[in-house]
Amino acid sequence: MKTVLLLSVLSLLPACLTAQEISTAAMRQITMPETYTLALARSEALAQQGEYIAQLAAAEKLINFPSRPTLDLNASQTKQQNATAASKGYLSGSYSIFSGMRDYIAAKAASARTGAAKLDLDRARQQLYLDAAQAYIGLLAAQRELTIRREQMDVTGRRITELEAREDLGRSRKSEVVAAKTQLTQDKASYLDAAGAERLAQQALKFLTGLDTDLAPAEIPLREQGDPEAYLKAALTRPDIAARRKTLESAGYLADVQEHNLWPTLAAYGNYYPLRTPAPDPADCWDAGLTLNLPLYTGGVAGAQREVARAGQRSAALALGLAERAALSEVRSAYDELHYLALEEASLKEALSLAQENARLQQEDYKLGLVTNLDVLSALNTVQQTRLALSQARAMENVALLKLEIAAGLEAK
Repeated sequence: MKTVLLLSVLSLLPACLTAQEISTAAMRQITMPETYTLALARSEALAQQGEYIAQLAAAEKLINFPSRPTLDLNASQTKQQNATAASKGYLSGSYSIFSGMRDYIAAKAASARTGAAKLDLDRARQQLYLDAAQAYIGLLAAQRELTIRREQMDVTGRRITELEAREDLGRSRKSEVVAAKTQLTQDKASYLDAAGAERLAQQALKFLTGLDTDLAPAEIPLREQGDPEAYLKAALTRPDIAARRKTLESAGYLADVQEHNLWPTLAAYGNYYPLRTPAPDPADCWDAGLTLNLPLYTGGVAGAQREVARAGQRSAALALGLAERAALSEVRSAYDELHYLALEEASLKEALSLAQENARLQQEDYKLGLVTNLDVLSALNTVQQTRLALSQARAMENVALLKLEIAAGLEAK
């Protein structure tokens, strides 16, 4: 009864599998450079950072405006009890001659802050490249796995055909055929699991690129890694580290602003009255003057502002130190990961060659009656698992190299 049930299930599996089979031939071909270009155009996060930079640039202009002269057109009419109505129409102008250097230093701080934001945006673009590459390579690896599992099913299917022929001749047992069919059902289940993973990988890449059609990534050739010292040196100049230096520079300027908060200020003003009723006696049409302000005592506010600014400067220096240490640690970790993945790939290549040779010999020995069918199936399964491990190692090695380059802040290749 169990045998009949098993054979019934087996008869249904090919139809179910056919509906789930995935072919890349009809999919849209895509390359890694195109993927990155599409991801850049689609990323709302980068667009938000761009708008933030625009806000900082506008704020920088606002800081520069007080150092420029101003000119206003004014008109007023007033009425007081027991007095005639008074009207004035006049032009007024003012100019800050000396602001204690505060406006000038604040403008430099704002410029440094805007520069830091631009560098952070550059770093975000690099991180987006890594995200896009991981999604791209993830889909590529998933489609490779599907191909390997499809080929493994073909191998097992041919094995079943051979065993059935041998069974008809009385040279193989029925249990051997059933064992091979059991292996085929397991292969099909693994294929369907990989097909589900491929669908998820498709959605991840579609999300980043904004495309709504299934994608077939092109192969990415492996590249050689460079000298570790070069990566470490480059990491200290990557955009986010440069941004932290700009932030420290801005904090230093802001601290200098507070150091000048007790300096005197000098401003000039002038007014011209083409209309003034009632007219003064003797008549005059203009006035002008200078205003000098020298803070003498602020109740401790000035000192507190200086302490806050200096604390901010020290905090920015600590953030820079942390960012530099983290960058170097990222490079070392990525380099070690890549190094051992390369060794793993080399070992898996050798293992695959040996596994294929072992499977060939096991099949020859089976024909001579020296080994069982289970030995042959185990050898074939070992080949499959080694191919899958090698494919995964190659994908991880590609990602690890990109992680190393991004950790070093190098231009993505």
